[in-house]
Amino acid sequence: MYKSEKHTIFYVLGLYLSSTLLLIVTLFTSYYFYKQEQLIHSEKESLKSYTLELEDRLSNIHNNFNDTFKYPRSQKYKSAIFDIDKNLIFSTLDTEIEISKEEFFFYNSNSYYTSPLKPYYLGAAYIVIEKKTQAVNILNEILIQAIIIIIITIITSFFLVKLVLKPIRDNLRLLDNFIRDTTHELNTPITTILANIETIDKNNCDEKSIKKLQRIKIASMSISNLYQDLVYLLLNHQVSSQNDKLNLSEIVTQRVEYFTQMAQVKKVDILLEANPNVSFYADKLKIERLIDNLLSNAIKYTNISTTINIKLTKESLSIRDEGKGMSEDEIDKIFKRYLRFDTTQGGFGIGYNIIKTIIDEYSIHINIKSKIDKGTEVILSW
Repeated sequence: MYKSEKHTIFYVLGLYLSSTLLLIVTLFTSYYFYKQEQLIHSEKESLKSYTLELEDRLSNIHNNFNDTFKYPRSQKYKSAIFDIDKNLIFSTLDTEIEISKEEFFFYNSNSYYTSPLKPYYLGAAYIVIEKKTQAVNILNEILIQAIIIIIITIITSFFLVKLVLKPIRDNLRLLDNFIRDTTHELNTPITTILANIETIDKNNCDEKSIKKLQRIKIASMSISNLYQDLVYLLLNHQVSSQNDKLNLSEIVTQRVEYFTQMAQVKKVDILLEANPNVSFYADKLKIERLIDNLLSNAIKYTNISTTINIKLTKESLSIRDEGKGMSEDEIDKIFKRYLRFDTTQGGFGIGYNIIKTIIDEYSIHINIKSKIDKGTEVILSW
């Protein structure tokens, strides 16, 4: 699976799941509060019903009072009566309470209902009914249902996103196969051209022919460098790194010599200041790609008749040009693949993306300093 494809899947999946989960949470929260309201209504109606029953029984006792009077009791409900001044007359309540302004309330896991009593049976002006509150058992049930729905949503959404992206993925594979086949076909003629140029006896050529050969060689080197970048992009995720202790000083010197002819076309001087004993543990081909892209960009975007300064120490490599420079916004976006800020220059916008993949693999820190119309300095440190 391509890295960009993974990012797209995670982005779309995240957006879809976040909106779906928000909807699920909203629905289940609404359902929970709805069930709570139902419970409160049920509790209140139950207490109210018993209150009416108790009033009838108190009325009967009041009208037929005798020595065998016994205050009404219930296994499910407890009650108390209060006089007009809200003083307790009699109670079977488990908890001592005062008359509340609220008609219905909860206290200490109990539900209470307060009702005025008219006429004042047995001298009582208020009745308070107590009942153990019915436990809200729906929360655990809701959580279990929500987890099941979320898991199903994640699984289905993942396959849905993959299904939607399948045509794009297939087209990307076709494009990659086309580029791979094309680059493979380019390799042989490029190598042949460069090899034959090196074998030409320049002593038998006039100055005009030598200049033409030099231009052919530089153009071939540019195509060769682009070919190497394309091969790296296509095959990097398939080939394991062959890390070894490298003489970084020799590699930098060799790559500078390789690009010198390209720089001379723009009358650009490359000044190299290198510590001769710098070593680095990495894959040689990847380090060459890293340096080649830095040098290629410096030459491509510097101005005519300027100087590129390269400095190699044991802890860092810096390449500074005198080109058009970049803005802060461009620096922030520079590692994005296929993004080009200057369409007048050649290339596919893959150089800095390749640089980024290599420095990330070897924990190399990059610092880009640039000013518009002043130039750019790229500093690698490890």
